[in-house]
Amino acid sequence: MKKFLITLSLLAIVATAAAVEKRYVTDTLWLQLRSGPSQEFRILKALPSGEHLIFIEEDAETGYTKVQTDKGVEGYVLTRFLEMEPIAKEKLILANRELDKVKAELETTKTQRAEFQSEVEKLKADRSGLGRENGDLEKELERIKSISANALALDEKSKKLTMRNQELEIQVEALTAENAQMHDNRQQTFILYGGALVIIGILAGLILPSIRGKRSSGWS
Repeated sequence: MKKFLITLSLLAIVATAAAVEKRYVTDTLWLQLRSGPSQEFRILKALPSGEHLIFIEEDAETGYTKVQTDKGVEGYVLTRFLEMEPIAKEKLILANRELDKVKAELETTKTQRAEFQSEVEKLKADRSGLGRENGDLEKELERIKSISANALALDEKSKKLTMRNQELEIQVEALTAENAQMHDNRQQTFILYGGALVIIGILAGLILPSIRGKRSSGWS
């Protein structure tokens, strides 16, 4: 009975994991995870860009979404800062991993092709020095043809992997440039905010004395 209950529990966990729907933190600096769907609730954690979050539910009225972190912490974040797909930095990491995998597979294919070609040359040299009967020579020739066909197939696969490798390198460069552009855009935004604050301070410095002067004259 205990084994049956344990099996049911495992099946329930697997079914729950399969039904999990994820969201990703958008490419901002930090996102506040709060205990409730408004700024009045306390901050539980600051989430960095690219953080993986498990989607629970969305509240359209408050503009907050209930999520769960990888460590099991539940809370609310602003919906507008969530995205359905990983950010460019995450895509860059995945592209680099796939690129490394393709490069490793390409090197393995090249090694196998070189081994086949070496065996073909060896078989050709052995055949030229042998005085076998016609039947044995025909069998040896069929073997050489089979090995040659495998070598050609590996050569074709190597070409395809080389093209894929080049495509991934281009993709990595594009994602790297996109990350750099996002970083520049954030810096420009901070500069604009800083300039706006300076202008507001100057205007306040100009307007407040005049207002105080009018009040003082009115009182007198």
